[in-house]
Amino acid sequence: MASRLLSQVPLVGRLVSSASAAPPPGPSSSVDLPPVEVHSVDTAPEKRPRTLKHLLRANHVNHALLYHSLQFDNHMPHHLCSAYLLGASSDQLHAIYDAEAGELEPWPESPAEIVQDDWRDFLGDKRYQRAYVDFFEDKLAMRFAYDWKAVVAEYMFAGEKPLAHGLMGGCA
Repeated sequence: MASRLLSQVPLVGRLVSSASAAPPPGPSSSVDLPPVEVHSVDTAPEKRPRTLKHLLRANHVNHALLYHSLQFDNHMPHHLCSAYLLGASSDQLHAIYDAEAGELEPWPESPAEIVQDDWRDFLGDKRYQRAYVDFFEDKLAMRFAYDWKAVVAEYMFAGEKPLAHGLMGGCA
C-alpha cells in the first residue's frame, strides 16, 4: 500500500518502482562488469607506449616519491598515464615529463639501509623511502626472480602481522 502511494510522487515513484522491480544486489547476486583494456607498455613495439614506459622508469630512477621536506607526493606517474590514456603523443608525454620534473626533487639518502631482519621497524618513517625501494627491488630481483606477485604475497599477506591488515583497519 505504501509503495503504491509513494509511486504517485514523481521523483520517488521512479525510485520505488525500479526498486520493487529488481532485487538489490546482495551476497547471492552478481554484477556483470566487462574487463578493462590492458595497456601492455612493457612489450609494445610502438613509440607511444615505449615512451610512456621509459618516462615512468626515468621518474622512478631520478625523482623521490615524497619531496619538499617529505610533504608532497610525486604525481608524475598519474600525469603521464592519464595523458597517455587520453591520447597524448610521444612529444606531449616528453613535454609533460619535463614540466613536472622541474618541480620534483632527487631521492634523498635514507638514514640507514633496510635488511630482512629490520624491514618492519621503519614502516611509516618517510625518511626511509629510498631504503624501502632498494630493499624491495633487491628482493624482487634476487629472491623472487622478478615475480612481483610473489613479493606482494610474501610482504603484504604472510607472517604473524600481515601488512594488508593495515590497509583496511589500523596499524600493521
